[in-house]
Amino acid sequence: MEFCTTCGEQNSEEALFCTNCGKSLQNAQQKTSEKNEPKLSTQEIAPLQKMTNKQKWIYSISGSVLLVLIIVHFVLSSIYDPTKQISAMNEAYNNQDKEVFFQEFYVKEGTEANAKNFYAIVKDYGWTNLRDQLTNEVERIKKNENPDIIYNNGEFISANSKPILFGLYNKVEFTVIPTEVYIHAPFKNMTIKFGDKEVVSKSEGEKLNLGKYIPGEYAWSYSYEEGYMPLANKGNVILKAQSENIAEIDMDWNFQTVSVDSDLEDAIVYVNGKSTEKKVSELSELYPAQLNSKIEIYAQSQDKNGNAVKSEVLPLENDSIYLAFEHIRTEQKMAEHEDLIKNIYKNYRSDYASAIRYTNFDYIEEYFKEGSKIKKDYAKFVTDHDNIPGYNYDFLLNDITAFKTLSDKQFELQSFETFNYSSDKEGSTNYERKKKYVFSYENGEYFIDEIVDLDTKKTKF
Repeated sequence: MEFCTTCGEQNSEEALFCTNCGKSLQNAQQKTSEKNEPKLSTQEIAPLQKMTNKQKWIYSISGSVLLVLIIVHFVLSSIYDPTKQISAMNEAYNNQDKEVFFQEFYVKEGTEANAKNFYAIVKDYGWTNLRDQLTNEVERIKKNENPDIIYNNGEFISANSKPILFGLYNKVEFTVIPTEVYIHAPFKNMTIKFGDKEVVSKSEGEKLNLGKYIPGEYAWSYSYEEGYMPLANKGNVILKAQSENIAEIDMDWNFQTVSVDSDLEDAIVYVNGKSTEKKVSELSELYPAQLNSKIEIYAQSQDKNGNAVKSEVLPLENDSIYLAFEHIRTEQKMAEHEDLIKNIYKNYRSDYASAIRYTNFDYIEEYFKEGSKIKKDYAKFVTDHDNIPGYNYDFLLNDITAFKTLSDKQFELQSFETFNYSSDKEGSTNYERKKKYVFSYENGEYFIDEIVDLDTKKTKF
């Protein structure tokens, strides 16, 4: 039994504290132990031994290692403290240090991502709002509760506890959840680039998986070389997380239809020197097309002699193109000249009859160039009839027998003309004449340059 030295209460020998007053019983037990222990004689007490250098070295190293372990523990605890991680995010965001800010988050391997994109999306979302949500998720993890996923249209960021050093420490990993991006390629063998990834379509209308991307702004482009003309376009798109984190990108293909027409519908259409193997009549609408001044279009055919002829070459600047053939235009223009000159000849013969009848050159004055010899000669011929007593003309026939283009400015017309002429002095005579008229075209006007008598047959009455 053990008695308390303070209050005298009797306690069991195993008790460390008095059951009555609560004082420690260790001193009493120690004294009891000392009483019960056999005392050694002076001869039996061993002398204290001095610590060796080796022992000193071992104790020193052990102490240093223990100190280092303690320091490392505090350092790692600080490193993996999620609260400090959020503070580092906050500092980097406020300093607009996009790279450092982005490094505080985790992105799964194979995901397209960059710091600039992520910073812009967080700014749009609201960093204060996101910071508070991240802090809440950290508190849930500390309480061993399941954290929630942060949403931004779709799943945006998740917070997860990750064991470090065999579970001695736990790091909170903030994972940016990617969106899987798809696009429908309208044609086979289209090269499509989105961000840093490039894919080629294998069939028309194929749904292409472009990969996984974190939200942000991405550059896109495409090229297509197998149509009637090379097609390409590029731009930027803001990718936001969507339901189920799947997004289908709608690129601006910029396709349009170009209507094509020509003087010759059976001419073959060429684009940038490459045959479409289609006639104008078969390719009245060119699709897919893009307006581009660097793309040139023309058509090719044959003239009446079997020679290859090419239309004018036009840049693809309008959604409607007319491919004109110069030889067709020339033929049309020549035909216009021929029709006009034949009409001029008919009018001239009618006005000539009036000028002779009334001995007035004014009727035909404008058919000749000012100051020309033929104009002077015909002015004299008309007025000289004032000196012919009893003359009369009966114009019977003015037929055009031939027409020829001498140049784009000069033309020849041949005629067969008949008339009866009579005068008091010469009596009556029938005339049959083959004549040549040479017309010129200047500044939109036609003139008679020559009138040549090729053959005349006279028959007296």
